[in-house]
Amino acid sequence: MAVFSSGGVLAGTVFPSLSTPWQVDGTVIVPDPGTPLVEAASDAPGVWRTQPSVRKVVDFIARNVASVPLHVFERRDDNDRPRVTDHPLARLLAEPAPGVTPFRFWHGIVVDFLLHDRWCAQLLPNADTLSGYELRRIPASRMRLLDDGWGRVAAVHIVDPDGQATEHDPAGFVFDHGWGGANGVPPIETLSAILAESAEAVAYRRGVWRNGARVPMVIERPVDAPAWSESSRNRFVEMWRRFTRGGGQEGGTPLLEDGMTVKEINAFTPKDTQDIEGRRLTDAEVASAYHIAPELVGAREGTYSNIEAYRQMLYRDNLGPWLTQIEQTCNALLASQLDRAGGLYVEANVEAKLRGSFEEQARILQASTGAPWLTRNEARARANLPAIEGGDELITPLNVTEGGLASPQDTAPDPEGA
Repeated sequence: MAVFSSGGVLAGTVFPSLSTPWQVDGTVIVPDPGTPLVEAASDAPGVWRTQPSVRKVVDFIARNVASVPLHVFERRDDNDRPRVTDHPLARLLAEPAPGVTPFRFWHGIVVDFLLHDRWCAQLLPNADTLSGYELRRIPASRMRLLDDGWGRVAAVHIVDPDGQATEHDPAGFVFDHGWGGANGVPPIETLSAILAESAEAVAYRRGVWRNGARVPMVIERPVDAPAWSESSRNRFVEMWRRFTRGGGQEGGTPLLEDGMTVKEINAFTPKDTQDIEGRRLTDAEVASAYHIAPELVGAREGTYSNIEAYRQMLYRDNLGPWLTQIEQTCNALLASQLDRAGGLYVEANVEAKLRGSFEEQARILQASTGAPWLTRNEARARANLPAIEGGDELITPLNVTEGGLASPQDTAPDPEGA
């Protein structure tokens, strides 16, 4: 039975099994059942490499979630929440680790969660970064969260690249997991039957094309033709192989012996093997399992008229829960360690992804304010032009007054004046 040391790392040797109870501060811990980590309990890397549908959907979600910036705000009151950029928490989110961009860090985190239903990162001090800290992502295939029997994480089990396993106190880690225990239930485990069926279908179609669909014809010899000698038959077969792939005479015209005829046969076609339909069905099943509209990953055709609706739905209904999980995890486990006062919080800047074109923003802001909202120097800055004297004043046309026209572009006459 192992006991945690004061530093949070197991004192003594490596914990041999994840199914044996141990103690933390006198409390008996019973891990959730599962395959020991040393046995590489997940086939997620193999699924990522060999299953196009899983990689397409998972990478779509991870790329879009990782591209949403995480900002830090200070909550002074309900109507005063300025953004903070010089706090260690904000600097850490801008640079998770030396040489690691926020996009690449969160892309790996989201992929771990989508494939393994858990993710983990360790908060470590680092004097070489502006924040003084770094976040080290622990690959999900090398870690396991240990359960205390009540669904709470009691320890983090990590196997390093040298095969050395250690258990750590959850303090100092940022992690999350799905339902079904401290390690969740990987979606690819639920999809295993569908993925196996898809792999079998691909193997079958490949065998069909290899064995029966390349040459849709047969060569017939007359019934009264003299019997072939072994050498004659071998000579004809060898000659025919020269016109197949790698034979040296591909695309040429073989010479048939007297009386031989070529007869076409009904071969398999892409329509017969339903290759496209099968792939789309698998894409749709995987997309549905990850709560993504199949139209967003090309599994079903959409129309141009509903592109905007899908765009709005993407960051609201499809990716919104994933972003909320990251926000709440960062606030509960990361902000609480770097901001003891408790006035800072992390929020995903989803508006940056939903923001329309400049023309759409200008039209909406102008209509909502009833007046120009951009100074001349601000407009020149957007065009990479230098500022001019007097360009910082906001110009309001004479036909726009309070209670008057709705916008400078509204030229309708005043009913009373008319």
